[in-house]
Amino acid sequence: METTVHPIDRPLNASQMQTHWTDLNARFFGSRLPPITIEWSRRLTSSVGLFSSRMGPRVKRPSFPSASAPRRLIRLSLPLLGRLASQTPSAEQEILNTLAHEMIHQWQYDILKRRPDHGLDFLRKMTEINRSGLVGITLYHGLDEQVQAMARYRWRCRQCGRDYHRVRRTIREHRHRCGVCRGHLQALSLEPIAPRREGSLPASIQPVFSFLDR
Repeated sequence: METTVHPIDRPLNASQMQTHWTDLNARFFGSRLPPITIEWSRRLTSSVGLFSSRMGPRVKRPSFPSASAPRRLIRLSLPLLGRLASQTPSAEQEILNTLAHEMIHQWQYDILKRRPDHGLDFLRKMTEINRSGLVGITLYHGLDEQVQAMARYRWRCRQCGRDYHRVRRTIREHRHRCGVCRGHLQALSLEPIAPRREGSLPASIQPVFSFLDR
């Protein structure tokens, strides 16, 4: 009989997440990172975490932002990390790793005033933080099997053959490009594909890459 795993509703609450953020900010960023909203997202399923902002890094932000002002956000995937928390006691470490990853993107944005990416600045900071042994940041998240298991739509790059999987049809072929080679994408499934049974995952799991154009 197959076991049904139900995701935990918010593995860490807002206060716990802010405590972790404050500690990481002090340890690895000299407390230079300005405050940021951290929230759990039920819609984020293509990756475990995401740093986002509605304006460029060099746009001057108001000292006292209004409720309607553009926000900078760190989003964490509730479906993926909540599911992990249901399966293993090490989930909090994965959450901490993910938070540290997104904080490097915040550092690129707020301190370096650059568009966040996984270039040399990211790699140097990641290596510096990982030397502490407190977190294990990687370029791409380690929950590829969970992402693949939830995917219902697929696209393939016509140039390099990279596959992209999404739960919803969020990729637009006329707008998005491959995050690896900038090639055009072709939809493989315009209708939802049959969901996989619990535990039935492909032998070879490809990492999920974010787009350079959104």
